[in-house]
Amino acid sequence: MYHFMKVISFLISLIPVVVLEMIARLLSIVFFDILRIRRKLVLSNIETAFGDVYADYERERIGRESYRNFLLTGFEFLRSPYHDITADFEVEGEAHLRNALSKGKGLYVLCFHMGNWEAMGAYIGTHMHPTYVLVKKVGGKGMNRFVEELRTKNKFLWIKREKKGDGLKGIEETLKRNAIVGFVMDQARPGEPRLPFFGSPAKTNTSFAAIAKKLPAPILTSFIQRKSLGRHKLTFYPEIELTYTDDPEKDIIDQSVLFNQEVEKVVRRKPEQYFWLHNRWK
Repeated sequence: MYHFMKVISFLISLIPVVVLEMIARLLSIVFFDILRIRRKLVLSNIETAFGDVYADYERERIGRESYRNFLLTGFEFLRSPYHDITADFEVEGEAHLRNALSKGKGLYVLCFHMGNWEAMGAYIGTHMHPTYVLVKKVGGKGMNRFVEELRTKNKFLWIKREKKGDGLKGIEETLKRNAIVGFVMDQARPGEPRLPFFGSPAKTNTSFAAIAKKLPAPILTSFIQRKSLGRHKLTFYPEIELTYTDDPEKDIIDQSVLFNQEVEKVVRRKPEQYFWLHNRWK
């Protein structure tokens, strides 16, 4: 698989941008409208999130565009050994990032599957400040090797977790260097409580709130939007102010709900660039 992906990466790098955009649009129609791969799940997710805000045809457009966005993300990532994935960025709110880092305590960036998250991590790490993300292994051994090599090349760094406790230790060491820890918030986790997400109960990762209490550092939300293939806008929101009470368990739940709301307010702006293929409400 490793060598196969290397060949695919090289071949995609040879295709002009305008052609890749056409291919992505065509494949999104094939996968969404003809083969209907996860179409039912995607439309169900969009309806759960927005209710009757959108008509049926609008939900279908958002779903189809979400597929296209994911394909473009894949193309950008695969061609990144030959075309700089961070070459064309517009940045909004960088002062919020600089102000948080000036405190010298490190920084948590609340992030999620919007736009090209690979390009986002690569840009922050390459052009702004050392950044490490908690990620899972991707596919089998060969695929994971390929992905890790590309991430290393792109300076998309990650906290390695070989055994229990490595994640927390890695976060602590990263914050002590006044570096950034990116925490992906929008993934369902087994055994976690169901908390409101777009008004419906969804298994929510409460470990972020628990870790932030144990290892405090400023927290801000950041997200990326695609303008076209290879062109992106990166936004940083102001620091999130957390409050604590005499009930630590309630604090963790309340803060996790707050983090969900941070994701919601961004996704509402550009729902077609969100990754709706994940079964968040399972």
